Amino acid sequence: MKNPLQSTLVAWIALFIVVIVIIFTFQFRQQWWSFIDLFFAFMMVFCQLAGLYIHRFNPYAGKTLQTIAAWCLGLMILAFIGEYIAYQVIVP
Repeated sequence: MKNPLQSTLVAWIALFIVVIVIIFTFQFRQQWWSFIDLFFAFMMVFCQLAGLYIHRFNPYAGKTLQTIAAWCLGLMILAFIGEYIAYQVIVP
């Protein structure tokens, strides 16, 4: 079986899920900084999807995009934690 991280179908489904989450949680996010975690989630999935398609033509560029997607995952987790802390401290 193919690795799910290397599947374009899984990447398209993840992109669709991220867009749906952005649409449905848009009204609940009042401050501009509360979209940072969703931005990194979108960039992670988009870079992964682009890396999977570009890998066929240029393996180095595809690997670079997949590395950027991994960095975006880490930044998304940090942004989510920071957003949680900010809502606990700033917004009572």
